[in-house]
Amino acid sequence: MRETVRAESYRFLAECYYPPDAELLETLNGFEEPAAELYSEVIEHLPGEDELESLMVDHARLFLGPFQLLAPPYGSVYLENAKRIMGESTVEVRNRYAEEGLEVARKEVADHITVELEFMYFLVVKEVEALRGSDSNRAGAYVQKQQEFLEKYLGCWIREFVARIEKSATTDFYKKLGEITMAFVQKDRAYLSTRRPEAAARSETLERRCWRSPQLDHSGQGQRTVPLQ
Repeated sequence: MRETVRAESYRFLAECYYPPDAELLETLNGFEEPAAELYSEVIEHLPGEDELESLMVDHARLFLGPFQLLAPPYGSVYLENAKRIMGESTVEVRNRYAEEGLEVARKEVADHITVELEFMYFLVVKEVEALRGSDSNRAGAYVQKQQEFLEKYLGCWIREFVARIEKSATTDFYKKLGEITMAFVQKDRAYLSTRRPEAAARSETLERRCWRSPQLDHSGQGQRTVPLQ
């Protein structure tokens, strides 16, 4: 089933952005069908445990800091003019999760790349469950939620995020991961538009519905501002 492949692809990509360690290498190497569409292209660039340190250093430089994040993995940094973590768009994303009965772990930020990819995985799984239960209305509702989340949040910031990875990554693994992530999200957005042709037709005449704050606070006071290179 194509939807199962989509779900596992989102889960696989989410795993790839976690901090690398021996356990993560084992997890990624353990992926099988139906995530093979992405698996082979990414995993061939995954180093062995003897080269793990280089992966850890690159991950830290790109996504953790401590001083400058070369590729901040937070949606609000790209969606909001203030370019800060935990902005208004972050709250909106967290509310989307709450609507589905989900909570973000205390140490995680709601619009972190791993969390948003995992949320897409969740939405596709719920669609699959509805299809298996012959509930086409419920399945259609989850298709709409997937499309809305990509169009308003993840799909709107993934391009700049990946561009920063490709510019600053020193390992082939993260360079390829960024490339594959971008290609997959673009492909999935196009696929979802065919699932809801009426929405695709509207998107040709309406302005892109990426998140925008009507009253954006540019002061940055009380928030962590991310320095972008």
